Amino acid sequence: MANAKKKWIACKGNLTIPADMAGEKGDLQVQDGQPVQVPAFYADSLVQDGIAEHCEAPKKKPADPTVEEKAAAEKAARVKTAQTAVTDAQAALDAAEGTDRADGARATLLAAQEALAAQKD
Repeated sequence: MANAKKKWIACKGNLTIPADMAGEKGDLQVQDGQPVQVPAFYADSLVQDGIAEHCEAPKKKPADPTVEEKAAAEKAARVKTAQTAVTDAQAALDAAEGTDRADGARATLLAAQEALAAQKD
């Protein structure tokens, strides 16, 4: 278990960690407060010298949505907008029923329903 012999630290200032301590091909430039995993003895030494503090492992950020997930979310938003338009048009028709505005409200409702049907395809 290699991780059992490593610890996470956050440096109190900008620091260059030697390649053999960082497990990298080259020296590692660490910014103030940036968590880094190093061998336990090196971490303890830096903490004891007041150069760093022990810290928790950084949380992994969620993966970026895929192209398919983005497309699905955009389609869902368009469908929701179209559904809202149908609901609003139906409310306008209900309010206009029996008046001169009823024919215009029916046309608006029909257009909104067609737009909704097109988005669902």
